[in-house]
Amino acid sequence: MLSNNITKQFWRYSIPSVIAMVVSGVYLIVDGIFIGHVLGASGLAAINLAWPIIFLVTGLGLMVGVGAGALISIASGKAQQTKAQSLLSHALLLMIVMAALFTSLLWALGETPIRVQGASGDIQQMAESYLSILGNGALVVLCSCALPILIRNDNSPNFATVLMIIGAVANIGLDYLLIVHWNWQLAGAAYATLGAQALVMLLALGYFFSPYSTLSFQFSRFTLNTGYLANIANLGLSSFFTTVYTAFITVIHNYLFLRYGSITETGAYAIVLYLSVIYYFIAEGFANGMQPLISYNYGAKRYDNVLKVMALGFSIILGTGLAAVVLINLFSELSVGVFNNNDPELLSATVTGIRLHLWAMPFDGLVFTAAVVFQSINMANRATLISLGNMAVQLPFMLILPMTLGVTGIWLVMPVSTVLLSILVTGWLIKLVSKLKAEA
Repeated sequence: MLSNNITKQFWRYSIPSVIAMVVSGVYLIVDGIFIGHVLGASGLAAINLAWPIIFLVTGLGLMVGVGAGALISIASGKAQQTKAQSLLSHALLLMIVMAALFTSLLWALGETPIRVQGASGDIQQMAESYLSILGNGALVVLCSCALPILIRNDNSPNFATVLMIIGAVANIGLDYLLIVHWNWQLAGAAYATLGAQALVMLLALGYFFSPYSTLSFQFSRFTLNTGYLANIANLGLSSFFTTVYTAFITVIHNYLFLRYGSITETGAYAIVLYLSVIYYFIAEGFANGMQPLISYNYGAKRYDNVLKVMALGFSIILGTGLAAVVLINLFSELSVGVFNNNDPELLSATVTGIRLHLWAMPFDGLVFTAAVVFQSINMANRATLISLGNMAVQLPFMLILPMTLGVTGIWLVMPVSTVLLSILVTGWLIKLVSKLKAEA
């Protein structure tokens, strides 16, 4: 990771990470295709009501994976291998505790998370079925998110990618079997996702017990250090809040679309999210690939390498964002048709949503990547502030735009607020670059 040819190292880490995330995006899209064609707008609306709650446990997994991964890489950069080993064991403990707490909370809340979004009838029942299955498997969901990140930080980015590909292929196969062939409807989609994630979890745990891993779990020699738990959670908090932001925004949009629009607009919103997945996963893939390199080189005080990685990463993420906006608008009707079973109202509503909602994607990629950069250098407070700012900036627009512009205003909430936040984040990045240049 200290190589003078940092560009080569960048691609070594980024390409497997991007492939893994794109594959994950593809299987989410295939999930949506099966649901859209078999269950129509109602099925798409129902899964969109359940996903915000599942985002929360995904966020816990990312919090542990990114927080522990960055600390492990920094410790490795300082040649503190004993500390790195201990951090891995504390990460596993944190996953178990958080999964148990999440499942318990979900049991206590019952149908409230779905009902509060304005759902009723068959859509509510479908969403509750999906949520119940994945909620009971919270440990599987959490581990399948966190463990590949830890494997990547153990200098095995290719194996982390293989894991994600295996999970994606398994999910697609199970989707066809359970949704189309056995007609288990939305419950089938949930079992397919959980089964694929269980496979990823088991293979990832097996890696850390294999000779290929430089790290291993310390069971017999484990000594609890609450400071490590706090450091992991604090540094990864930005990733959790980024996911909370996604969940929060989705919940509010679902509520607003059901209030000011209809099930059709809610289904259209689900399709728009599916169509944006590939870009966001590409951006996340590059950001995840940047993180181990930035953390390791920052720990080793190679600030010149940190700056090179940042320059490459941001250039690519902004460029791919611009390309994604152009392509998705050029081929909007064709793209929507993949999810739509001959419903002209759903097609019209979704194309409108694409035009209004997705034009600011490059700025969203900038904001997300900036948070990852600050996490990578152990600036947890700045990273968390970015994630919380995403929600805070959108709140006034959520109140004003729907009241004044109706459904059009709902579509515009996210892009308008994202542009404003990106201006602030760009200023912070400029200051960081100046500081690193002075110390290089």
